Amino acid sequence: MRPALLVFFVVFVAADAFFAASVMYHLRKYSLPGWGAAKIVPPLYLALSLLFLGLAIAAFQNIPPSLPWPVPAFPWPW
Repeated sequence: MRPALLVFFVVFVAADAFFAASVMYHLRKYSLPGWGAAKIVPPLYLALSLLFLGLAIAAFQNIPPSLPWPVPAFPWPW
């Protein structure tokens, strides 16, 4: 079960990195020349992205290697 989660996690991190790179590019390319926030927002966004990536990796490390999948006993009416 864990390899499937790892593949999903790697795909998610790659998509997030692509999205972050796109945001950084467009902020630098299309911001107004005199806009002061254009110099503040990209490093702040990068720092938050790296913080959340670190938290996601820490949470992923806490997943046990094999997850039990108990089948609940439903009280069927028949």
